[in-house]
Amino acid sequence: MRLAKRGCNRMNIDGTYEIIEMEQWDKKAIDLIEPGYIRIAGKRGELHFICVDGQMDIRKDKAGGYKFSWDGNDECDPASGFGEFVCNGETLTGRIYIHDGDDSSFVAKKISGNGPSFS
Repeated sequence: MRLAKRGCNRMNIDGTYEIIEMEQWDKKAIDLIEPGYIRIAGKRGELHFICVDGQMDIRKDKAGGYKFSWDGNDECDPASGFGEFVCNGETLTGRIYIHDGDDSSFVAKKISGNGPSFS
C-alpha cells in the first residue's frame, strides 16, 4: 500500500516536449523564434511558443492530470497565466491561458527524457 501511494504522487513526466499543435496558432507561428517546447523537471518547468517564454510551477491534481501557473514575457512585455494538461505516454494534451489575453489548447510530444536542471 505504501509503495502504491508513493508511486501515485510521484511526477514522472520529466523531459522536453515539442509543441506540435495549438488551436489558435499554426506550427509556423508556434516555432517563430525557435521550436515551441515545454520542459519539465519535477514541479518546475519552462514553456516557449511564438514570442512567449515562461517559468512554470506544476502540480498534480486529484484526477491524475496536471495544473500549472506560469510567469514570463510575451514579446518582452510581462505576461503570466495558467494551464492544465494530461500526460498519455509520450504526449501532453492540454490548454494554456494568458492572463488578459488568448488561450489555446496544445499537443506536445516528448523529444527528450532528460529534464533540465533549473537554477
